[in-house]
Amino acid sequence: MKRRAMIATGTFISALALAGCQQDAKAPEPVRPVLSMVLEPSRADGIVAVGVVEPQYKTNLAFRVLGRLTGRPVSVGDLVSEGQTVGVIDPTALELAVRSAKAELTKAEAQLATATATEQRQRALITTEATTKQTLDNAEQARAGATASVAHAQANLIKAIEQRGYAQIKVEFAGVVTAVGAEVGQVVSPGQNVVTVARPDIREAVVDIGEDFPVPLEIGLPFTIGLQLLPAVQIEGKVREIAPQADPVTRLRRVRIALNNPPESFRLGTTVTAK
Repeated sequence: MKRRAMIATGTFISALALAGCQQDAKAPEPVRPVLSMVLEPSRADGIVAVGVVEPQYKTNLAFRVLGRLTGRPVSVGDLVSEGQTVGVIDPTALELAVRSAKAELTKAEAQLATATATEQRQRALITTEATTKQTLDNAEQARAGATASVAHAQANLIKAIEQRGYAQIKVEFAGVVTAVGAEVGQVVSPGQNVVTVARPDIREAVVDIGEDFPVPLEIGLPFTIGLQLLPAVQIEGKVREIAPQADPVTRLRRVRIALNNPPESFRLGTTVTAK
């Protein structure tokens, strides 16, 4: 019995010794290296903004009087020349206004002729004391009133003739139609845009730039403008105008960049990149 206890004790001690040897034989785990990277802000040369080519000069043409549009012989993309008619409204009411003004002038001139003859007759009678001084004064006042009526009628006629010319919209410079705002048959109000004409020879790039742009935006800042579809085609430009406030939704500021001798490939509406 005593021998069995000694054997068990020896076996337990051997197990402990073997476990200790295994722990001593196990090497410690190596330290894992940490990979680090230094981040630097991007250079300004790598900042690219996307925009479009727009005309630097464009005009929204509208009528000065109310009327129904009877003709608009141009559409978007058409080339127009200086003095060309691009819109016509019904001139009936304007023609009637001219006729009415002419009739009023004729009436005023007839009244002036009568008043002038009456004044002359009274002046002749006053020399023979066949009339009174009061009658002569009344004749002079009537003649002066008739003269003022004629001047007023003449001014109304000139105004009516000028307004008759408002029945047509004519282009003041040669360009291209970029937008239309009314169709034939529609009643247009004074000032309502009917046709937009732009000068295609003077173009600029319009881009929207955020507040995180690394370079302060200022007038004259140089940019390199390239076609998005043909990146190899690039020209130089300078900032011409900067929006004073950012868009409340996108938080971007609109920047207009004047292009230096843009080639024909920089057509209106073409997508470009500004760097």
